[in-house]
Amino acid sequence: MDDVAKKMGEALTKARNFLLGLLILLAAAAWPAATLQASVAVDVPLAASVERIDTEALYYFAGTGETPSLEQALAAYREGEFGRDFPPTSGIDAFTQELWIAVPIRTAGQGESEFSRRVIGLGGIFVVLPKVFLVEDGGSAEEMLATRATEDGELVPRYLTYVRTASFDLPPESERLILVNTTLADRPTIGVFREGELGRNQIVATLIKAGFTFTLLIIGIVLAVIALVTDRRIGLLIAIGYSLVMIQVDASLYTTTYADTPQQGRQIWEALTLTATFFLYYAFLYSFRESLRLRRYPLLTGVAALLPLPLIWVAIVSDVTTDIIWAYYLSLLLFSCVIGFRFDIDPRLRKIAGAIMVACSVGAVLVEPFYLGRYLPDLTIEYLRDGLRLLAAMGILFMVLVDLRRTRQERDRMTEERVAALRSQAETDRRLLQTEREYVRARDAATRTKRQLAAASHDIRQPLVGLRQALASESANLSASLQSRLGEAIDYLERLTEEYGDRAPATGEKLGGEEEAYSLGLILRTVDDMFRAEAEAAGIEMKVEPTDAVTRVPALALIRATSNLVANALRHSGASKLRIVVDLNAPLAIIVEDNGCGIAPDDIHRLQTAGEKGAGSTGDGLGLAIISELAGRHGLSLELTSEVGEGTRAAIVLPASPLPK
Repeated sequence: MDDVAKKMGEALTKARNFLLGLLILLAAAAWPAATLQASVAVDVPLAASVERIDTEALYYFAGTGETPSLEQALAAYREGEFGRDFPPTSGIDAFTQELWIAVPIRTAGQGESEFSRRVIGLGGIFVVLPKVFLVEDGGSAEEMLATRATEDGELVPRYLTYVRTASFDLPPESERLILVNTTLADRPTIGVFREGELGRNQIVATLIKAGFTFTLLIIGIVLAVIALVTDRRIGLLIAIGYSLVMIQVDASLYTTTYADTPQQGRQIWEALTLTATFFLYYAFLYSFRESLRLRRYPLLTGVAALLPLPLIWVAIVSDVTTDIIWAYYLSLLLFSCVIGFRFDIDPRLRKIAGAIMVACSVGAVLVEPFYLGRYLPDLTIEYLRDGLRLLAAMGILFMVLVDLRRTRQERDRMTEERVAALRSQAETDRRLLQTEREYVRARDAATRTKRQLAAASHDIRQPLVGLRQALASESANLSASLQSRLGEAIDYLERLTEEYGDRAPATGEKLGGEEEAYSLGLILRTVDDMFRAEAEAAGIEMKVEPTDAVTRVPALALIRATSNLVANALRHSGASKLRIVVDLNAPLAIIVEDNGCGIAPDDIHRLQTAGEKGAGSTGDGLGLAIISELAGRHGLSLELTSEVGEGTRAAIVLPASPLPK
């Protein structure tokens, strides 16, 4: 009997040990579900907030087209169907609430009797307002989103820069499971905050954003005023586009102010984003209309204008946030091209401004939730965006102010050059006036001398008549040889009196009202005296070739025409050599040629009109016009031949003259 009892006892012991081991195995298998997967729980200190807990989140996507219930999500969590990887969104409907996000949390620290109440904050722009549940250790779940209108009323969502939940207790050494039901298109950031701290942070962030917005809009107004004052059309477009970008980045501020629900907030955000996108795109088309040949091809213009219109359908029908964001950043990149290549400032400065804008745009893309934004708290992302906006604003404003200072210096330099040119022109005019006066005095003296000679010849002719008559009366008493000699002497004296008298000789030119013949060498020597010092001061080699050619063209007209050509060549052609010569080939011409920048063929005729001048000229545009007027008055002609970069040859062609050279 003892042996039987002993054997039965051993069998019972073995059975008990087997059952105990089986229970241990079952308990070990059930341990993850019983502890709510505590191995991935996020520690939440009792006295602090944790801004990002979604970095440890687990994801479950049903893929059935229907939203799983809370019970189904809990069952899937306990069965380990939640995973670390975010489900792919391609090829499926991303707007049904099939996505569940699970984040277990536990309080860190022991022995503390005091604990604070908590709220859960979700950051993002939501197509559909998410649902948030808090599951305790015992498995009971409570919907936590926002606060209740009354003690037993419906949940009322609250929206600022976060969607926040109702407050809850998190005692020491306790564990909770946070379940968020949302869509694949709305992947929020999740944080656990002390009660009141999230609201305080949101208010501070909103005030900071409002201050940034106000400051940046002031900069935009300054840029617009500068563009209007300086008549810069592209600059005005840049100022307006920049202001729209500053407003769009603060979309959450306006949705907080003017929206009652997240859905209305999203509509405001979409409207601001699309407005900025369309304006930046059309500003790009306007700025590059010549390069894109939009004026030449109306059909291409229509296609380009209609290209962004599908974005309106995307915003209204599909609600695809990523498509709108990418379209916005693409337009921002095009806007950076406008700043870098079409801004109405110095080319080097606009390239720097464009580089700053591109760098800030890339930085803004990187802090989006698709990239670095998934590792940073939403408020930190907002501060980074504000910093990038401020950097872009200050960079553009600094470039504009530097360009204004450079423009002012350039304008002062041009004013000084113009004053110097006017002084030089005044000195030239003074010399020309002095030469004219000397010429008038010389002409008056010559006229008086001619009159004196005419009077003297008239007086001489009277006795010559008597002398010829006396010779005739005494011819009988004089030899033929003596009569011939006396007759020749009287004829000679009569020819002299006719030459200096007021009657024209039998052969030759009529003198009535015509200028006396003079050497063109006088014109060239006068011009040489007027401009030799100026040419040497400018380092220009001026060569004046002497000539014996003569003309009857009024000397004053030739001096004025030639001096204007020489002045143009010295001051506006950028030449290093200047040659003044008389072309003796018929017809006679005074040549002024240089090796300067030359004149475009289309500008030769235009520059002979009063007030017209070259793009880089600081003169008054009168020199060639004066020459043309003189040429028409005195029977001259002006011939201009020029090659850009090679030089200019100007010829004052004199009227045909039978005077010997």
